[in-house]
This record gives sequence, structure tokens and C-alpha cells, in this order.
Amino acid sequence: MASETDFMAARSIRRTFLLWVCWALAAGTAPAQSEQSLAYGRAEQRFHNIGSVAEAVKKVKEGNFTGVHVEEIVHARAVEAIPALRAQFGRTIEPSHSRDIDPGNKAEIASALVRLGDKDATYWDFLVNGATAALDSAPPFPRESDPQGRLLDDHFSPAFLQWAKGQGLSLSDASQKAMYELPGKLVFLGETGDPRGLPILRRAMSSSDYVIQIMAAKGLAKLQDRASVPLIIAACEKSAWAAPAIAEALVYVDDPQAQIAAEKYLPKKLLESLRETKNLPGNDAFFH
Repeated sequence: MASETDFMAARSIRRTFLLWVCWALAAGTAPAQSEQSLAYGRAEQRFHNIGSVAEAVKKVKEGNFTGVHVEEIVHARAVEAIPALRAQFGRTIEPSHSRDIDPGNKAEIASALVRLGDKDATYWDFLVNGATAALDSAPPFPRESDPQGRLLDDHFSPAFLQWAKGQGLSLSDASQKAMYELPGKLVFLGETGDPRGLPILRRAMSSSDYVIQIMAAKGLAKLQDRASVPLIIAACEKSAWAAPAIAEALVYVDDPQAQIAAEKYLPKKLLESLRETKNLPGNDAFFH
């Protein structure tokens, strides 16, 4: 049986990975993200079905749970936890500050309920409203590229500076919002695998925030939406340095055009590793 330390470690891995993506993209090191995502994927698999699902349900009922407990419940299809998750959704307060966001937040509970088959529109509407608001805020990517498409890591882009000012945020808080909080809204919607989210995910592929594009591409891959493959490819073509991170989603789409594009944008070694692991239990286009 897993200890609380194990659960906390798993949550830390997930959170650290998301923050690592943000840092890597901001620093202009996006291609290396792909190697890091493989390491994360291997580590996360160690935490699937650890301990007792009954223990995870118990912790949710007690209100002493993390995002890992929620994911364990979904992974096990423990529908008996739906009433407890509903109760916690009603009690959970959305963070008032972008730095307060945690993987076990209100959006993750809503996403879990949808994935468990809860038909109450409250939870789906919450995810849709969050993702739509994220796109409506139109966050630009914090860094600027030179004419050759290389990321400049020594200053913020004028568009981002203007956006941060309009949001009334410091540059630090604006970066956190643009690269972690808002993309997270697309993650929780996309990981439901619900086709109702397709229009929003497609719209997100035209975002000027590359992290949003990355997360939306993963959602489209989970839906196996072959019609969206050209949108993902177009996003890759717009940014040479962000292309590998965006193109990872293409590996998971069973479509010849997607696989040809994946071969173009992903390093060979990474591509082979992703193809070898994509069919492992619990492995999908999200966070891998």
C-alpha cells in the first residue's frame, strides 16, 4: 500500500513537469521538453494504481486528498466516489492567485466527474467556461522570436508586456497566468476526451500562447480528431523551437499525415520512444 509520501511525490512529479514546461519554453529550450516528458511519463506510471482505491475514496470523502487521489479514482473507474467528488467540488474555492493553483483543484474535480460519466451539466459547463475564458483573455507568449524564428530569452515581447499591463499583473504573475494557469484550463477540458470540447480545442490551436497550443494538441490527439491534424501541423510550422513539443501529440493520432509530420518535427530517438510507449496502460497524449 502506498504511503502519503508516495502520493505527495506523485503530485510533485506532475506539478514539477508542468512548471518545467513553462520554464523551458520561457527560456527558449522547448526541444528538450520532449526528453523531459519521457522521464515524466515513466515516473508517473509508477504511481498508477498504487495503494488502495478505497483509501483514495476515503481521503476524498474526508477532504484530505490531492490530485493524485482523484486520478487514481478515475483510473480505477471508481464511480462510487462520484458523490464525494461532487461534495468536494461544491466546497472547493478557486484560487485567488495564479501561484496558488494545484493539480487537485476544482477544475480537476470537474474533469474527473465528467470522465466518470456524471451527466450533471454543472461540471462540463465549468470546464467549458474556464477554457473559453482562457482563450478569450488572448494571452500572448511571454518571449519574442527573432526573424529566423529563434526564441529571444533575454526580454519579454512587447505584446506580452502590453497584455500584462492590461491585466493589471506583475510580469511574474502574468507569466504564471499565461504559461500555467490558462493552459491548465485546456488540460482539464481536453483530458476528458469528450467530443463536445472539439470546437474549443481547435480554436486553441490558433492561440498566440504556445503552451496553450501544446495542451490543445494533446486534447485533439486524445479525441483522435484526424481533421485537426492540419491545425497541429500549422502550429508546428509557425515556431521551429516550439514544434517538437506541439508535435508530440501527432504521435498519438492514428493517421498517416500525422505520423509523417511527427517524423518531420520530432528527433528520431524521441519519436521511436514515444511510439514504443504510447500503447502502454494509462499512457495517452496528456503529459507524456
